[in-house]
Amino acid sequence: MSRSLDAARSFVEQLEARGGREGAILASEFSDIRARSAAWKSSNLCSTEAGSRPGNVRKNRYKDVLPYDQTRVILSLLQEEGHGDYINGNFIRGTDGSQAYIATQGPLPHTLLDFWRMVWEFGVKVILMACGETENGRKKCECYWAREEEPLQTGLFCITLTRETWLNADIMLRTLQVTFQKESRSVYQLQYMSWPDKGVPSNPDHVLTMVEEARRLQGSGLSPLCVHCSAGCGRTGVLCTVDYVRQLLLTQMIPPNFSLFDVVLEMRKQRPAAVQTEEQYRFLYQTVAQMFFSALQNASPHYQNLRENCAPLYDDALSLRTSQTLPAIPRLPSGVLRSISVPGPPALAMADTYAVVQKRGALSGTGLGPGARGTEEAPLYSQVAPRARRPQAHAEDARGALPGSVPADQSPAAPGAYEDVAEGAQTGGLGFNVRIGRPKGPRDPPVEWTRV
Repeated sequence: MSRSLDAARSFVEQLEARGGREGAILASEFSDIRARSAAWKSSNLCSTEAGSRPGNVRKNRYKDVLPYDQTRVILSLLQEEGHGDYINGNFIRGTDGSQAYIATQGPLPHTLLDFWRMVWEFGVKVILMACGETENGRKKCECYWAREEEPLQTGLFCITLTRETWLNADIMLRTLQVTFQKESRSVYQLQYMSWPDKGVPSNPDHVLTMVEEARRLQGSGLSPLCVHCSAGCGRTGVLCTVDYVRQLLLTQMIPPNFSLFDVVLEMRKQRPAAVQTEEQYRFLYQTVAQMFFSALQNASPHYQNLRENCAPLYDDALSLRTSQTLPAIPRLPSGVLRSISVPGPPALAMADTYAVVQKRGALSGTGLGPGARGTEEAPLYSQVAPRARRPQAHAEDARGALPGSVPADQSPAAPGAYEDVAEGAQTGGLGFNVRIGRPKGPRDPPVEWTRV
């Protein structure tokens, strides 16, 4: 197992070791994160001067969520036409140190053009949206994409809807065609439709599916993912963190001292209030633990990261219910991770005919060495098949159970409880025992089977 997976295993086992103290520990960690974030602002380590300028104030959806100057997105496209360089968005570094994410607010009616300037200038190919247009009766995000057969024109940008489909029960996938000065590009949008404001989804499955699909659509491109909710903080921070940790896992870069606390703290240095609530922080732990557990199972099918009969990692409403009988998870081409929300392959149907090993009686005659066979000896293998496959089965059922029949889930009371098998040795293949109840070893088949 690689060092990266060893670190993942250590993370999961540390959660297990915490037991019932998990809630208090996470509450303390998140309180520390908030205190440090406040200290950065008061010491001017993270300033917000650009967002506070009179000309930019109306471009902020929320007065208390302003982008940090140190990492803010600066627009240059179309500045010659009188447009400013400001948008409420920040770059967040990826695992390789590049500008991997643009964390931004949901566009306002008068910032639609700025939003598409940003998407075009930085070559954004995939947009992750973690909110609805309206939530609890309040407008949370302006519709910046085209409706079916209804193109959207904003400034010099024309956006048309090419395709709209449900990825699953929570996520809508839209394919948009964006045209600017006779050049067209495809932009994909993944919208999580049911993620509550300042809350969390019911389970991590669809969040993992969302970031996995985003990376599939992104391909090998180096452009940043654009991630937003309403304010571009809480839900946005969760998505960026999940994808960041997933990239660490896929590239086998998880450090031995991996700490989700440190990852979230680093996110907050780049975007204000990233991962906004304690509930979202707890959900992150749940999601990352599930991601790691899945990866460990793929890497070693026999791996059990939790002791048998151990308590769940979480004891609250968001608890991670791990099981000793988790379904097998197919591998991605990367060979590391596959979202556990993907169902496994269907089980194979049972065959109708089986070979059984005949009981061997005492050999007659003399002069036969070990392993020798007499000419009248019963064959070693025979074939049996279910009674239901025989034409006369329905007639027997109509008359009632045959004499000597025994239910399949009961052990036979006497040797005569089994029905004879067909004569004739098999010329190829292996024989298999049919086991009924506790007896072991070669035997005749149960009454539900007959000669073929």
